[in-house]
Amino acid sequence: MNELEQIIKLHEKLIYHIASKFYDTPKEDLYQAGVIGIIKAYNNFTDNGTTKFTTYAYNYIYGEMYELVNNHRSIRLNKNILKLYKKIEQTKYLMAQKLGYIPSYTEIATYLNIDESTIYQIYSITSSIMSLDNEEERNIYETISNPAYDINTNSIDLKDSMNTLTKEEQDIINYRYFQDFTQSETAKKLGLSQVTVSRYEKKSLSKMYNYLNS
Repeated sequence: MNELEQIIKLHEKLIYHIASKFYDTPKEDLYQAGVIGIIKAYNNFTDNGTTKFTTYAYNYIYGEMYELVNNHRSIRLNKNILKLYKKIEQTKYLMAQKLGYIPSYTEIATYLNIDESTIYQIYSITSSIMSLDNEEERNIYETISNPAYDINTNSIDLKDSMNTLTKEEQDIINYRYFQDFTQSETAKKLGLSQVTVSRYEKKSLSKMYNYLNS
């Protein structure tokens, strides 16, 4: 066990103590955020003989947990908006595949039978919401078929790329992008930590992208 691991172990009680101040967020997620806080404190701490590491680390731990809780709350409050955003993005992608060009808002609105003004409002709102989740709530078609990647993806290709994933990775992608689960909800469903889900998700998307770009 190295020095950092020892410090994390020694401060577990502090992490759980601070975690007890927050509600409606899984304790495992809060613990992982607390560990990140400890690591950041460890990397930035300078022993000047006047400030104890525990005192210094407290603000880092609390700050990471506070950010986690606020981000989850913002995402929950805007989940319906995000669902509509995903529906619009997927429709835009599928229509572009059929039409050979990116459809206008008018064409998308007609296809979805919604007001064109609604699409403008959704894009305006999500431009700020998406940053709260580091763009992890993006539609999977947009995520791995971004025009910047120069990939021509269709539903068959997408299914084939899913076959390159392990069963656990497929479950994560399914919950995250096809059932609209948040990372925290996915973690709870699969018995994993939110940090693990985030890591596996990024790894899975990378594997799918590499397959589609091969």
